[in-house]
Amino acid sequence: MSNLRIGRYALSLCGAASLLAGCGARPTADMVPGTGGTSALQSAARATGTRPIQNVIVILQENRSFDNLFAGYPGANAPTQGLTSTGKYVPLRPIRLQRTKVCVTGYSDEYFKTAYDDGKMDGWNLLDPEHPLCPYSRVVKSEVRQYWDLAEQYVLADKMFASTTYGDFVNPLYIIAGTTEISRNEFVVGQPDNTPWGCDAPAGTTTSLLKNGRFQNGRGPFPCFSQFPTIADLLDRANVSWRFYFGGTKSEFFPFNPFEAIENIREGSDWGRDMSVPATNVLRDLAGGNLPSVSWVLSPLRDSDLPGYGGGPKWVNSIVGAARKSSYWKHLAIFVIWQSPGNENFYDNVAPPQLDAMGLGFRVPMIAVSPYAKRRYVSHVPYEFGSILKFIEQNWRLGSLGATDRRANGLNDIFTQ
Repeated sequence: MSNLRIGRYALSLCGAASLLAGCGARPTADMVPGTGGTSALQSAARATGTRPIQNVIVILQENRSFDNLFAGYPGANAPTQGLTSTGKYVPLRPIRLQRTKVCVTGYSDEYFKTAYDDGKMDGWNLLDPEHPLCPYSRVVKSEVRQYWDLAEQYVLADKMFASTTYGDFVNPLYIIAGTTEISRNEFVVGQPDNTPWGCDAPAGTTTSLLKNGRFQNGRGPFPCFSQFPTIADLLDRANVSWRFYFGGTKSEFFPFNPFEAIENIREGSDWGRDMSVPATNVLRDLAGGNLPSVSWVLSPLRDSDLPGYGGGPKWVNSIVGAARKSSYWKHLAIFVIWQSPGNENFYDNVAPPQLDAMGLGFRVPMIAVSPYAKRRYVSHVPYEFGSILKFIEQNWRLGSLGATDRRANGLNDIFTQ
């Protein structure tokens, strides 16, 4: 890979004594091959009672809250009614995945603060004065039956939070980097003021900043970042194969591929080697034995769960089905996550912990599918996108990005012990 810039970052090393262990201060003898201790893979096998995970697929869906997709799910914090600012509860009205009407055309920190209301989560009816009850909705179960089926067979996490209180540009960057901090206490927020987002944006395109806790509109850098590393840097350094599957066509702008905004990926050899268009190529690689160790699948627009598009459940189920039939299944973990609640501001009842100036943001679903996952289980452990970064780092002993992956809870609770 050209110009990795790893030397510019202080990457903290975090050995893993087992597949699912936490991050320690220094590696011990059983973490490092050749020191006379047990190898990391052997420790993982002993910890899980089975063979270690050798492949991870992260499927990225769009713009749904937990309650919007899983209201009424048994054993989860998923009520079928929502609290309003008047202190009254209203039923979450059934809607279809393909419903195109949105409640609020935008997603900002101000919307977050209004709905969050100092943790009371009762301000959703204040977002759209003309249609105050619009956010209080849930997708009819028949349309998300395949998501429910996967959750019922494996693990549904009901405390996965988006990493930030911002939207569809920032949260995807947290999925691959765990931060958008470009200098001390200075974070990129919002979205670029021109399209396409990322390194291909027109000259003069700017982003916005959150500097020392204060929002600065249009004061951020061009959206082609070299100021923070990504998980791809760690994977490349360790010679661990990876691939990012995305798009229905090469010209499809949304959903946003966050690697398009990472300079050494977009302008380096990784772009030709590790990007795969269209996203359906993941099915080909599963069947053909060409799946890399770590994969992301950014679902194409028609299958993204964005309102107006109903293909998501069938699409995700097709990937899981192909994985089960493949040679990778015995060593595989699949995580299905939704990148943010998005511009639609769908109601959710759980107050996200406020861990820093950027978040956490509102709750999103996560489904974990694996031969090593617990069965018919709801995990109530708080997670954020950094939890998946931490899992990848520990499983391949990559070290740490030193961002939100460091503070995030590991995924121990999801897997059998």
